[in-house]
This record gives sequence, structure tokens and C-alpha cells, in this order.
Amino acid sequence: MTDNSLRNRRIMIAIVAAVAAIAIVVPVAGVLLAPLLNKHQDLDSALTTTTTTPPPLTIKPLSLRPVTGGPFVIRPGDCDPPPPTPPEAPLRICDILKSAVYELGPQALTVQLTDVDSFLNPLTAKQMVQVTMTPESARAFAEFTSSHIDQQVAFVRANVVVWAPKITERIDGEVLQLSGDVSEEQAREIARMLKDEA
Repeated sequence: MTDNSLRNRRIMIAIVAAVAAIAIVVPVAGVLLAPLLNKHQDLDSALTTTTTTPPPLTIKPLSLRPVTGGPFVIRPGDCDPPPPTPPEAPLRICDILKSAVYELGPQALTVQLTDVDSFLNPLTAKQMVQVTMTPESARAFAEFTSSHIDQQVAFVRANVVVWAPKITERIDGEVLQLSGDVSEEQAREIARMLKDEA
């Protein structure tokens, strides 16, 4: 074997050995360095704070007033729009269907709704209107309902009684479902009014 071919053979062996060494060292280094890299990434993510801003509230606060009288049978003129009434004054207004008139006490509470939807409950086959409140409004509503059990309250929007349920127990939670003998069209109209859509 000539010196030249011997030298080429040694170079080839050295290259193969170097490639083999790299093939062993790189994965081992990756395994050994991974915890350090993860700690660095964890530190970066810990230092980077993201704040999520809640979506803007698009529904005006909903007024709740205690029912002090009614529902009464409608007489001519009962459903004419009342003059502007301050929240602390009593009010006499019609329901959304213009089928009854209510006497209401001063505004007791306002709740901030974040979502309103109407749908058919498949279990009861009745139309429902579901409202979602902010956590703060849900807490205030729970306190209000706990102190007004066996009383009737009116949800008022644009000087109309949208819903007037009787409180039978404390109502907790951000989601409230209203149900009754209403048609699909009436449930949609109730949802529209609760959303304060013109």
C-alpha cells in the first residue's frame, strides 16, 4: 500500500470517526441541555404576562322593580308610553304582550347582562329565554332573591315589563332561564327586549 493511499485511508477513518462522534454527542447534549432550555423557556413565559380584557358590554343594565300590584286587566290608555319616570319613583306599565298592567315599586336593582338567547327546551317542549349576567350582577341578584322570596319582581326595559316571575327561592349563578307559556315568536321578542335591541 502506498503512502498516498495509506494517508487517504487514515483521513477517511478520521472523517468517519468524527461523524460518528458528532452523531453520539449531539443527541446526548440535547438530552443533557433540555432541562436547562426548558427552565429558560419557563422563566421567559413566567416573565411574559398576558392580560385578557373582557369583551365590551353591549347590553344596557336591566332594571328590576318589585311588583306592588297586578297584573290587572288592560283598560284603554294603560299601555300608552308613560312620562319619563326616575328610578326611585313607582311606575304603572304594561307587560311585553300588552295583556296586563303592573304597578311597580322603585327600582330595587340593576343587573348587567352579557348574553341573551331564546330556544326550545327539548325536555319540556317549552320555549325558554336564557340570560347570562356578569359575576357581580349574579352575586347581587342572588342576594336580592334571597331577601325577596315569595315576592314578584319585574324585569323592566324601555318602560315595559319584559318578565315578572315570582321568586320561590334564592337564585344563584350567572345563567338564568326564564320559561313559561310563550310562543317561539314571543320568546324571541322577550330576548330582543332583554338585549335592548330597537
